Parts: sequence; C-alpha cells; structure tokens
Amino acid sequence: MCKSRILFVEDDLVLNMATRDSLEDLGFEVNCVYSGASAIAAINRLEYVTALLTDIDLGPGPDGFDVARHARTLYRRLPVVYVSGTMAAHHAAHGVDGSAFVAKPFQDRQIADALSHVIHLKAA
Repeated sequence: MCKSRILFVEDDLVLNMATRDSLEDLGFEVNCVYSGASAIAAINRLEYVTALLTDIDLGPGPDGFDVARHARTLYRRLPVVYVSGTMAAHHAAHGVDGSAFVAKPFQDRQIADALSHVIHLKAA
C-alpha cells in the first residue's frame, strides 16, 4: 500500500516548512510547492496524491480554489483542505464539494484532523 501523499501549497516559506515537518512527523509524505502554478504542474506530474492541502491566497496566478478545481479534473474525488487567514467567507461559494476549511493561524492538530476527515469521506 502507498504511503499517504499530501500536496501542500503555501506561499509563506516558514509556514510551509513548519507544516511539512508536522505532517511528516504524523507519517504523511509531503510534496511542498509555493505557488498555484507550481501546484498545477505538480498535480500533472505526480504519480498519485492522497489529498490536497492548499492556502487560498497564493499571490499572482492561480489561487487555491483554481488549484483544487484543476486537481479534481484529474483526481475526481481528491480530498481537499483549504487554509486561509482571510478567505473563510469564500469557501462555501468557491471551494470544491466535500472540502474542509481551516482558518489561519492554525494548530498542527487542526490540519491533521481536517485531512483525516476529508480522507475518510473519500473512503466512505
């Protein structure tokens, strides 16, 4: 069985590294990228992805909503967790079906719980 692989998209370098370390400590394999464009490229080339964890506001180019919609064209039921400090009100209208949202600043446990929840939904 393949290890759970999370594609993590976060343009804040420090937050990206800290969250990656936390997820790896929990046993996830984590592929990190720092922009929407690099996330779309990663989705296109990765052999498999267990879940997408993405910030919404990623600077110029595709945002986290765009990344998730693209990912769902290749992985129809891909579990998605969005994170943002400012976009909570937009999740319901723009997020993909069955996704979760975690507000920044977050605790590592909140991310792990949200990922477990959306991964479990896919399996059901």
